[in-house]
Amino acid sequence: MEKITVALATDDRINFTKEHFGEAKEYLIYEISKIEATLEAIVENRSPEEKMHGDPNKAKGVAHLLKPLGVKVLVNKAFGRNISRMQQKFVVVLSQSLSIEESIQKLQSQLDSLIKEWKKGEGRDYLKV
Repeated sequence: MEKITVALATDDRINFTKEHFGEAKEYLIYEISKIEATLEAIVENRSPEEKMHGDPNKAKGVAHLLKPLGVKVLVNKAFGRNISRMQQKFVVVLSQSLSIEESIQKLQSQLDSLIKEWKKGEGRDYLKV
């Protein structure tokens, strides 16, 4: 059964943060298959504060938090200028719902598309769910 690991940006563990992905208080790390979604970890966002909008050090900090956990997909309602940097390392997904639970169901139903986009490498497009 195919699975993929995703990071969902949140401040309250129920809804996505209303800020950009890199500004979330925490990331919920889920392993998702078509059948189930398992919470693997909750990671506090300890990435550095931005010194300027779109600070590349912010993108590096977030990537260093999530890559060691096997994260391949980032999900939130909003991303900032670093979206292109993040697309080189992850599949970026824009949620059209504020609810994390609802978005997880949509991610499960679109698992094949997520995996296909991941396999593209650095030329990935962002997806919407």
